[in-house]
Amino acid sequence: MISRQDLKTLLSRERKDGEGVLSVYLDVDQGRAVNLNRGFEAAFRSLTQGVEKGLENSQKKQFQEAAKRAGAFLADYQPSGKCIVYFGDAGGDFSWHRSLGVGLANKITWHTRPYIRPLIEAQDEFERYALVLTDRARARLFTIFLGIIEEKHEALAGADVRKFDASGSDQMRSQMSFQRKADEHARWHLKHVAEILDKLSGSERFDRLVLAGTTEAVGELKGLLPDRLRKLVVGSVSLAIDAGEAQILDETIGLLERVERESENAIVEDLLTAAAKNRQAVLGFEGTLQALREGRIRQLVYGGEPAVEGGHCLTCDQLFLGTKLCPNCEKDLHTLDDLLEIVVGKVFQEGGEIEQVRGQASERLASEGEGIGAFLRF
Repeated sequence: MISRQDLKTLLSRERKDGEGVLSVYLDVDQGRAVNLNRGFEAAFRSLTQGVEKGLENSQKKQFQEAAKRAGAFLADYQPSGKCIVYFGDAGGDFSWHRSLGVGLANKITWHTRPYIRPLIEAQDEFERYALVLTDRARARLFTIFLGIIEEKHEALAGADVRKFDASGSDQMRSQMSFQRKADEHARWHLKHVAEILDKLSGSERFDRLVLAGTTEAVGELKGLLPDRLRKLVVGSVSLAIDAGEAQILDETIGLLERVERESENAIVEDLLTAAAKNRQAVLGFEGTLQALREGRIRQLVYGGEPAVEGGHCLTCDQLFLGTKLCPNCEKDLHTLDDLLEIVVGKVFQEGGEIEQVRGQASERLASEGEGIGAFLRF
């Protein structure tokens, strides 16, 4: 599991002057033919060759050493999940890796610090959510994050809570009595599930909640949830109580993707409206960079890949768009071919939220605000 603090630690690690960091993102999904027989290692070698060709001679030896260490790591790596992320330096003083349950595009970079934007964006796209799968007798609770599903608790009702069918007038009274007791036990069970879920939310933060199981049980459980949990419910799916984890993921991914796209559309509309009314929001790179320099960004919003070159003043640690000298100290700026990478990292380190929008929301933001903007703290 990758926490927000893990990413902040990666961004803030001290480095020696001139030290480079190799960042590797590789698709290792064994469900894809291209990755069988360790095909991902061939992809790694091809990508490293491409990066090396673009380096200055002064960097090549250090890059080759870092790539050699990464290659040795991959040679021993047994694929799990869908993606492996690896960061490492040339001397072996720094090495970090995680397997992810979601797919990320193959990419290798060589910079002064780990390239973590794909991880930040993945955390935004695949928010942590909880899922409760229940019927009238049993319940299973899960947390799901970055494609990894974990079962947390199984709650069992303490009595038989089957539905009874009245099939004869002479049995009607007895069956009604049984049914009332069954309904009482089922309600007790679902109240217990709601209590367990409430406790889970206190120990493990989650952003959204999915209810799954039979229609009757899901409807009754939703009515028993505290208001704050009910507000997190984004939908429900029909699943058998003994559904496997793979099936649970398959059935919920479409629901969560739809919810995420709807949320992104709403965020962009709110941003455009707030910026037009000058209500603590800005659009475009110039306005966003100015807000970043002032420490005012509460939430950064961008779409697609607004690849823009810029400059980084290593003396005052400020970012600028299309300038040769720092306006503050008049020192030469370090040229950046991916200004957005540094912007995302800085906002993240300062405690701001990151929202990458896709599809219709991305197109709307590109047409109205250069593909980037921000909500401000003040």
